Amino acid sequence: MLLTHARVITWIDFENNTWNLFEKLWLPSGEFNPENGVYLKILNDSKILIKINNLPVDKKIGDWPMNSYKLLTSIDGNRGIPEEQNLSFVFIADPEKANYPSCLSLGAIGVTKNGVIIFNAADGRGEDAVAREIVDEFGGHPAHESYHYHFIPERFDNQLLENGHSDIVGYINDGFPIYGYKGVGGIEMTNQDLDLCHGHEHDDLDYHYHATIEYPYTVGCYKGEIINNQ
Repeated sequence: MLLTHARVITWIDFENNTWNLFEKLWLPSGEFNPENGVYLKILNDSKILIKINNLPVDKKIGDWPMNSYKLLTSIDGNRGIPEEQNLSFVFIADPEKANYPSCLSLGAIGVTKNGVIIFNAADGRGEDAVAREIVDEFGGHPAHESYHYHFIPERFDNQLLENGHSDIVGYINDGFPIYGYKGVGGIEMTNQDLDLCHGHEHDDLDYHYHATIEYPYTVGCYKGEIINNQ
């Protein structure tokens, strides 16, 4: 099966363990039209409450299920269909770094301001999910009915702070925010600019994570304590 897939997955160089974003196949948009997305953020004393229904607020989603796309289903047998899920997240408004980082959990590791949850960068086989699995052209795909992103779609990085730094695009389970792709001066972040957990602190910004185009794309580990749950 792996050899068959290797012949079809032309965007991955299995020998050198690299992949080409511009050659990757993506599920296009189509007739699939779910309910409107919800993202509600409430500040309550020292905590942030976020409520979502796990569907995109901007309505940008692929043509799920992808059964009619034979080439895509030959590569990835995902038969999931995104459905509405009422989820709540509670974050500490002023999170602190833990004594030691902790491993990322399975399932949702955070939530975007588009009302859709974030999964970590690895798929069920422990491989790079963004490279290996079929996601739609808007950056998401379902695990059964649970639509999610493994990276931050570039369109979310649409607001900048005064110094050219990206604004917040979501929150991670330990309460620390994740910002878009740009650092101070609008310079795109790389893994070398960030620590093991994929974050840093500078100027008047406390510790925060950044999206990058490099694996692990969002977060490598939790820098703070986990208090939240859906």
